[in-house]
Amino acid sequence: MLSPHSNLVVVNDLLNDAERMVRLTCEATGFSRDQVARQFIKENASLGSTVWNELNDRGISPYTWSSALENFYVDTTAFLFETVVWNRSSLKQELRQWITAFLRSKYDRPLDVLVFGDGLGFDSTHFAEAGHRTSYFEVSERAIRFATKVHEACGQQVELLTSIDQVRSKSFDVVVCLDVLEHLPDPAGLVQLLSSILRPNGRLFSHAPFWYLAPSVGTHLASNRKFSGDWKNLYRPAGLRPIEANLFWNPIVLAKEDTTMNLASRLRVAMGGWMLSLGRIWSIPHVFIAKRMLRRSISSWPEMERLLIESCQR
Repeated sequence: MLSPHSNLVVVNDLLNDAERMVRLTCEATGFSRDQVARQFIKENASLGSTVWNELNDRGISPYTWSSALENFYVDTTAFLFETVVWNRSSLKQELRQWITAFLRSKYDRPLDVLVFGDGLGFDSTHFAEAGHRTSYFEVSERAIRFATKVHEACGQQVELLTSIDQVRSKSFDVVVCLDVLEHLPDPAGLVQLLSSILRPNGRLFSHAPFWYLAPSVGTHLASNRKFSGDWKNLYRPAGLRPIEANLFWNPIVLAKEDTTMNLASRLRVAMGGWMLSLGRIWSIPHVFIAKRMLRRSISSWPEMERLLIESCQR
């Protein structure tokens, strides 16, 4: 049986534990306590600012794939601060919980779940807490080390997959891919891979704000905006069809089989796709709304401010 809903707050407790987050980040970056606390406070006030500032410092053009951007992904620590704060936000927590609630409503058994591109390991920890047999895939060595500590701190056993050769064909009931596709030069190629990983009756949960091009997200690629709200050109060539969606496809659920949707699901998929498709032409209204929602979803972090004061007084 799956674990009860009350167990799903453990990873959120860790995310809000300023002392632990600072300690883990110091170990991952080599920064001092006051440097880490100060950067978290800045990031909490302006999500994405750490990445944007470092892109500018390195002279990397935003929204465009390049060898410089590829190297940036390998050696930067900026995403660490952004990812922690994003995972603390109520928007990200609701996204995780929506997926968990969907799985609970459809299945009464633990599932084989792969979280693809999970970064610091918060999503894989969440699904392990929900009672699923969870695997984590990431290629960044720094992120893998951090995620391992997150899994251990929450007492969860998660299989680490660090090479695409370890990801076997048709071996997962569920693949979760959140906030990954919009960063890649070939999102359709990754979708093909994710489809091959799924079992015949598997489900792909995807969240990819292709339309979101703003200073807070300089690593989103402008070339991918054409996929906003367009499941037919992104997912259908891989044999995937939508079966359900949350508002603005946060997330969209896709399946290999031709599943008949009820009217409510059909409307959610269609309306979400229509609203997102407008972002291909003019995304300013979308960005404005997204920024307001983000600001409201990120709570203050007084414990982090206290740690900074204590660190500076030493």
